[in-house]
Amino acid sequence: MRFCTLQRQICVIFCIQTAYLYRQNQHGGIALITVRPYKKKDFRYVQEICIETSWLKDSDVLAEKSALCAMYCDYYMDFEPEFCFVAVDDSDIPVGYVLCSANADTFHEQMTGYYLPFVRKLSGSEFFRFSAQMKWERQFVAHGYTAHLHIDVLPCFQGQGVGTALLKELLQKLKDSFVEGVYLVCAKNNKNACAFYESRGFDDIDYSASSVVYGKKLYVEDDAEKDVANGEQEDE
Repeated sequence: MRFCTLQRQICVIFCIQTAYLYRQNQHGGIALITVRPYKKKDFRYVQEICIETSWLKDSDVLAEKSALCAMYCDYYMDFEPEFCFVAVDDSDIPVGYVLCSANADTFHEQMTGYYLPFVRKLSGSEFFRFSAQMKWERQFVAHGYTAHLHIDVLPCFQGQGVGTALLKELLQKLKDSFVEGVYLVCAKNNKNACAFYESRGFDDIDYSASSVVYGKKLYVEDDAEKDVANGEQEDE
């Protein structure tokens, strides 16, 4: 992958409106990395990051890679781009992303109606595995975790604050949209990822043989009602 030809050291500086990340290149120069909303031009870059950070990064089977993107990134960019953010370098090239569905009903309708049939044609084993996972995850929606997310950052940018900046932007967007709660599924053996979410206020809400589910409540009904009331008072 073209992104990781140089090892870079990143130090994090947060501003009020936008999270800015600065990396130092091998020549000592400083380049700016920003977190911004997803744009259509980012589509292929996001797919490439999804593949590069997956178990299929060294695979030559294009069908499996297409199925992976259909399961883990295409829907979000197609149907809920307003809840997607990318971290980009000073050339505006994405090096990481956070993708989110805030509408569980639309997600399941589109995944079962379009994306999963596509996955089934490409990889029967992945189709059955992902279908079972979707059924398992439906229970979390009933408990108020109506949104779910995926974060991926290229390996040479991991552990440097990029994921934190992406998550911060998304959580604020979800709060502004009065989303009650968000969850994600993480592999149990990914100790670094588990520690990342636990340190950022996510609770482990369920388990499977190989995965742990982390959830974070963003709003309760009383909070939403207070915010609406405060807004009405300000309008007056």
